[in-house]
Amino acid sequence: MEKERRLLKSAGTIGLVTTVSRIFGYFRDAALAWVLGAGMGMDAFAVAFRLANLFRRFVAEATMNAAFVPVFVQYRQEHTPEELWAFTRKFFYTLALLTSGIVLLEIILAPWLVRVLAPGFFGIPGKWELTVFLTRLMAPYLLFVALAAFLMGVLNSFGHFAVPALSPVFFNLAVILSAFTLAHFVPDPAIGIAFGVLCGGVLQFACQVPLAIRKGMRFQVGFSFAHPMVRRIGILFGPSALGMGIHQINLLVDSLMASFLREGSVSQLYYADRVMELVLGIFVISLITVALPEMSRLAAEKNIDEVKRTVLFSLRAMSFITIPATVGLFLLADPIVNVLFERGRFSPWDTEQTAIALAYYALGLFFISAVKLLISAFYSVQDAKTPVKVAAVSFFANLVLNWILMQPLKQGGIALATSIVAAASVLQLLIAFQKRHGAFDWLQFRTSFVKIAIASAFMGVGCLVMLRIFGFDSNPSSAWKAIIVFGTIIIGILVYLGMALVLRMDEMAVFKRFGLRSSK
Repeated sequence: MEKERRLLKSAGTIGLVTTVSRIFGYFRDAALAWVLGAGMGMDAFAVAFRLANLFRRFVAEATMNAAFVPVFVQYRQEHTPEELWAFTRKFFYTLALLTSGIVLLEIILAPWLVRVLAPGFFGIPGKWELTVFLTRLMAPYLLFVALAAFLMGVLNSFGHFAVPALSPVFFNLAVILSAFTLAHFVPDPAIGIAFGVLCGGVLQFACQVPLAIRKGMRFQVGFSFAHPMVRRIGILFGPSALGMGIHQINLLVDSLMASFLREGSVSQLYYADRVMELVLGIFVISLITVALPEMSRLAAEKNIDEVKRTVLFSLRAMSFITIPATVGLFLLADPIVNVLFERGRFSPWDTEQTAIALAYYALGLFFISAVKLLISAFYSVQDAKTPVKVAAVSFFANLVLNWILMQPLKQGGIALATSIVAAASVLQLLIAFQKRHGAFDWLQFRTSFVKIAIASAFMGVGCLVMLRIFGFDSNPSSAWKAIIVFGTIIIGILVYLGMALVLRMDEMAVFKRFGLRSSK
């Protein structure tokens, strides 16, 4: 129980800081909606930015979370601090060199990448050319965000979570400022915002440097492709990149398919995904960030039973948060999108179509979260091959389902395909992990899941009743609509927590003890 409280305490620290970051992230997306709406410029920006994020997931997050952190934790236990920091410094510059090469290739190959990833844009005057230009402009962002993710992995391994979790705030601020300043002095507002993305990447790296130096990191230039741990990370990297980046790959496939639909479909999927990320980032990503170093430490000690306990506890904690969030997002999709984005060039039609995508994405919230956790569990035991096999199946399944479902449901079908594929991936990962490391004790999880579902159903009914009582649809005032939506969400949370107490959920007791302990 002490370990669980420690995980929740660390996750709570990250969650609090991440909440601040996500708030700024919302202001960033609201600025995009205000300045770009859901038209040609936003479609082009969404594709270029998703491509940048795909490379970020591949090179930055996959390398750090999946390959670097487990190796770093093991090396730290077995070697002196001097050896540890020598290896860390060499890996830093090796990563910088390799990432610079990828950036150069991205700039050169941008026309072909856009042709593959957004074939529906080709032939539309100005749209394809703008997407290519934005892709090239944002390409160097990868270098800085990869180095920022490196420092984040180092600091997280030492138990420092707040500063790395706060670093995206600087990124979001740079994009927001560029949307309301630079965007007005360039031929297309999307160009100014893309330049803000690049500046944000620089700031995201720079803000972590002072703390890394205090921990012992030095930045004298030095490369090494021969260091055994660098080579070990290199072996893990390829499979890790494919496994960790599968969700981003599927989102890119979503954009590819949506490029054949009416103008604005790519943007509507982008905005719906940003709302999902808002929910994921506040608790789920925080929990995974804390769980990975803990699971890596346990795996290094050959304590697989504790790794399994950590995975199962994390799944229960995730379900306690994501199941009611799924119900809320599905039922309140239209009011939420209306309040968050409907202003400036973002029209009521954009709200309606984005809400459809959000509702279908919401169905996969728990499964998307579980996939991220289970992949981290495989990487903690330095198994990068299994997630790749699952990722390959996921990719082709998503492609087929997109093609089938987008015909009748348009962008909603594309979002639904993502949710279905995430559920199938969870099943595959669980079967594979249990086959290799033994079965989980599912009894407590099943009991908790049923109670969570019951409480979430009561919460959903309460939310619908409150919307009807307050008359959201008949209220013309944007300010009152915001008050109604946030008031409904708060009441829904209170109903859910009340039912959790009535049903005597174990998760509620753990969170309560965590809260009492944190307040002392």
